[in-house]
Amino acid sequence: MKRSPLKRTGRLRSRSKKTEAKYRVRRKLVEELLSTRTRCEAGIEGICASRSVDVHEIKTRGRGGSILDRANLLCLCRPCHQYVTEHPKEAHALGLVVHAWEEL
Repeated sequence: MKRSPLKRTGRLRSRSKKTEAKYRVRRKLVEELLSTRTRCEAGIEGICASRSVDVHEIKTRGRGGSILDRANLLCLCRPCHQYVTEHPKEAHALGLVVHAWEEL
């Protein structure tokens, strides 16, 4: 018996309604944080550009962190954020990243 291919009747949503509602709150939170925390909170010597433009999660979502918890968020300049992403061991030593089993 030959099956006919399934036909899609509409577009797939990229996020669920629940997740999209969470991201609407996050966008407002990021805007507020970047307007109040204007200086880079990492201040990594030799690379810091001083003005914050990114919001970094100390404990990532994949490790059990919240994207809406202010205590979990740092405002960083782009060079510091890139350094944290590319050098996780050094970032952990600086307290800019925590593991899943660690508390904030």
